[in-house]
Amino acid sequence: MDERSLQLLKVMREQLGETTGRTVDAGVAAKSVGMYPETLDRSLLYLVRAGYIEEYADRAVNSRDGVFLITLQGIAAIDNA
Repeated sequence: MDERSLQLLKVMREQLGETTGRTVDAGVAAKSVGMYPETLDRSLLYLVRAGYIEEYADRAVNSRDGVFLITLQGIAAIDNA
């Protein structure tokens, strides 16, 4: 995983804190690491394809809004790094 995607995933993991939910905001995470939109798009595509995050199933809240679900694999990747 490239460094920018790792940083993005780490910040999304931090959004969860100690909650049991898996909803993360990629836009907020990207702003906190100073990521440009083009880089964000590439990182999100990579993270989805790698199985670290997944698109939100609810059509009212979807990936176009920057909302994703972090997977258990994504949580483990950061917690074990």
